[in-house]
Amino acid sequence: MKFLTKLAEYFAKGLQIIGVFAPTIERVLPGPAAAVVQVVSKDLTEMAQVILDAEQVGVALALKGPDKLKAAVPGIADIVLQSALLANHKIQDPALFNQGCTAIASGLADVINSLHTDGIEVTNKQA
Repeated sequence: MKFLTKLAEYFAKGLQIIGVFAPTIERVLPGPAAAVVQVVSKDLTEMAQVILDAEQVGVALALKGPDKLKAAVPGIADIVLQSALLANHKIQDPALFNQGCTAIASGLADVINSLHTDGIEVTNKQA
């Protein structure tokens, strides 16, 4: 079973997912490199949360994969636009930018789906 499918099952049962993408490893690097690792980790964690949010919407609305991808792209684009990568830059080709954000969302969903489901921690929201 795919990771996102398993998460969707938990969401459908009303269970809360605990820290699936919380940073688990901190690297101690000298100088500005440490800040770069933290920023990249933060951006990836935020993007993963966008994918999970799209999955939750997909479960609630019975959406198929392509529609969940469409739901995730605006959130991914927002994170990319706010990233250090785009500091002091303008988007010249919005269609290409959107294509790239779609590829990022799709690729990240694939990465998440490659994970083993035994790493998911759940708790009952009612407890």
